[in-house]
Amino acid sequence: MNNQKSKAYIFDLDGTVVNPGTAIPRCINYALKQQGEKTVPIERLKRYIGYSLEEIFITVTGRKDKRFVKKCIDSYRERFHKEGIAEHRLYPGIVGLLDAVSKEAKLYVASNKPTASCEMVLDHLGIRGLFTKIYGSALKKPLLKQEVLQQVIKDEKIMEPVFIGDRASDIDAAKKCQCTSIGVSYGYGTREELRNAGADRLAETVGELRQCLLTNP
Repeated sequence: MNNQKSKAYIFDLDGTVVNPGTAIPRCINYALKQQGEKTVPIERLKRYIGYSLEEIFITVTGRKDKRFVKKCIDSYRERFHKEGIAEHRLYPGIVGLLDAVSKEAKLYVASNKPTASCEMVLDHLGIRGLFTKIYGSALKKPLLKQEVLQQVIKDEKIMEPVFIGDRASDIDAAKKCQCTSIGVSYGYGTREELRNAGADRLAETVGELRQCLLTNP
């Protein structure tokens, strides 16, 4: 049945499908504390959701030493797998949206999180089965969002890709991969950020996104 679906929608994970809430900030602070750095207020750290871990730790600490950054990332992942996964939540209405859209289109995830981490989060939330395949980064060789997106499009032979994300970096990746982009402002990026990035369409709520996808010709 899935093979007969001609449409394909590619979703960013954090801020689009799942709400990491305090999970990511708490993991960042755990890593900072483990490395003897000052912790940062959780609300301030939420602005970095959607960035790569390397970018986050360089920006927050001002340190570019690769060994130090790697230690931070290792500590981050230690807490993420022990406690962080269980702290993720679903956006209200997103399960109904995915269930409805999956009946007429193939759904994919493209994230710069490691693939295994994406799968564990989706398994924990009980929605992994709604996606045809999950694409993420590799643990030892992180990929840029556009590289993950390119891999999805190439591997799945998607002719008219549509990418849904909540940050300017998602819209930029979509442009570089010649995807139609839908920016969602219920996540961590603002409507202004997404508009300025050049999103083809905008959705302020999960309901608006559902309408957008189900009425897309």
